[in-house]
Amino acid sequence: MAGEDRIGFDGLDKPPMPPRYRAILIGKSGEVLGMARLNVDDDPTAIVEAKALVNGHAVELWDGVRFIDHFPTPD
Repeated sequence: MAGEDRIGFDGLDKPPMPPRYRAILIGKSGEVLGMARLNVDDDPTAIVEAKALVNGHAVELWDGVRFIDHFPTPD
């Protein structure tokens, strides 16, 4: 079996990547209006900061490729 490609577990002992939070500002018709990077260390703090950005537009909160939540505009 020498030379065969195998799936390994090499990366499992590496520390996890730090969070990379970003808030995506979403317009009324679903278009992306902009993005804000959030320099925080955890989900609860990122959620508070993202909610504060809701101002006439919805906000989606992401950590890298992980979707966290969607915050709509109040009606």
